[in-house]
Amino acid sequence: MAKALYVEVEARRAATEEIRTFLEKALTTARGERATRDWYAVRFDEHRFAIFDTFDGQSGRLRHIAGAIGRGLVIKTFTSLHGMPHVSMSDIVAAILPDDRVLPTVGLYGAFETKLGQGRDFGAFLVKAREAANREPRTLAWYALRTGPNSYAVFDAFPDQAALQEHQDGAIVQSLDDPDTIGRYLAAKPVFRQFEIIASKQSGWIDLALAEQKMHAKQGLRIGPKTA
Repeated sequence: MAKALYVEVEARRAATEEIRTFLEKALTTARGERATRDWYAVRFDEHRFAIFDTFDGQSGRLRHIAGAIGRGLVIKTFTSLHGMPHVSMSDIVAAILPDDRVLPTVGLYGAFETKLGQGRDFGAFLVKAREAANREPRTLAWYALRTGPNSYAVFDAFPDQAALQEHQDGAIVQSLDDPDTIGRYLAAKPVFRQFEIIASKQSGWIDLALAEQKMHAKQGLRIGPKTA
């Protein structure tokens, strides 16, 4: 199954530009990792940054964690970061894959805790939400992630702020923020966080998309490029 990795860090006050530069330069390393499919370095605010990346499977993710970018973050934990990185490993349950002809500049991240026993049903809800994401012409990439038995997240990328706002005003975010959805599935009202994309790599998922289509033939395509 396709995997993802999300690592969030907080820079010390005097080290914010150092961390930004580190992430910008890390793109060269990410481009050289064949098993790392998509890779994003993002900035939430003055001090908080994150890396989000995707893989065909567990082996590619483990190689990335043990690679140069992961080792570099560990070193900076002792010199430039407040505390250890927050690491979340997840399965990709559904996705609209990026079109590398358009550069993403901003994005949206949301994390969800479901009510006890509602994890599977909420996962099915997100899989169906892929249809709405596919209809959004300026949503470049959309990932629905299962981070635990009762926890999920979404990571989305857009070409500009106007496209992000269109998504926030659209069907997916509105349905996730609907009182009926919250009452049925979620333990709390969802919070969506905007970010600037510092650097990104989109390497293509054609083989994976075909594999996912075969695996989930009765359920429709869960992972694949945007369709007309």
